[in-house]
Amino acid sequence: MGNRANAGSATSDVTGIDAVTSVRKKSASRFSMRLLAVASWLVFSVALAIWWLIFGLQQSQRLSELAASAAPSVESQIVREIGRQHRMLMSEGITLVILLLGGGAALLWSIRNDQRRARQIQEFLGTFTHDLKTSLSSLRLQAEALDEDLKDSGQSRIARRLVKDTVRLELQLENSLMLAAPDAESPLLIERIELNDVLSRLAHQWPELTVAIEGESLVAADRRALDSIFKNLAQNAVVHGRASKLTIDIQRRGPWTHVVFQDDGRGFHGDVTRLGRMFERHTSTSGSGLGLSLAMKLAKRLGGSVQVIECNAGFCVEVLLPSSMEES
Repeated sequence: MGNRANAGSATSDVTGIDAVTSVRKKSASRFSMRLLAVASWLVFSVALAIWWLIFGLQQSQRLSELAASAAPSVESQIVREIGRQHRMLMSEGITLVILLLGGGAALLWSIRNDQRRARQIQEFLGTFTHDLKTSLSSLRLQAEALDEDLKDSGQSRIARRLVKDTVRLELQLENSLMLAAPDAESPLLIERIELNDVLSRLAHQWPELTVAIEGESLVAADRRALDSIFKNLAQNAVVHGRASKLTIDIQRRGPWTHVVFQDDGRGFHGDVTRLGRMFERHTSTSGSGLGLSLAMKLAKRLGGSVQVIECNAGFCVEVLLPSSMEES
């Protein structure tokens, strides 16, 4: 169990660092696009203002030349008026160009400053997240070892509760990081994954939950996203359903793999169509809906879906995933 926990921790740390790196690259690209857009606007606006200034001065010069050929009685009055307009065009045009340059420079500085602050925050979050996840993984490993040592004593219940709480903290941290990422659109690494390898870890993370897996299949998915989907569904079964057994049925039907989760918990009594909405509580004891909502979003990004289905007892959820075409 210790080796599996260490392997899981290492994989989680690597994927977490990769996610932070990809988000950082995407953020830098987005800031570069903003800088390019502001610079393009500034160049166009200043060029347009200068062109209108030159055009106005040329028109003023032409009017002055026409006034020179007018009658002497009105020549002086026209010349004075043209001179006044010429000075007005010069002063207002130069002021407009200076204001455009100043405003554009301030906007460019603000974007660069925001980029620097965002990079500092991302670096802090990356370091903080890595250290926190490492500490939580170490704590869970020690709690699992303590649970094995106290298996035959009356204090085993306390060790199991500690394991349960550390798993819950890890899951909440992972969910928060995924939702806090810009646009929640960090790139996915689609690879060939054996579902049983991912699902078999659920029994070790929730010792009080008996997990029975029926069937097997290979899917094309992102391992980190897939792990998050299954963890959130198992967490809902334990915390909100008070389930003690979770049956997972895997069936491949053509290009799709259907994974049905059914627990023996108390089920859900309410409007099923409203499940998965974040921060909407259906009862006084229900959660925020964050886990199920994130599972639905991740499944959609993988090209599949997560939906609640009817069942005779407990609570049932079907996960639809694209099958790996390499499977024979």
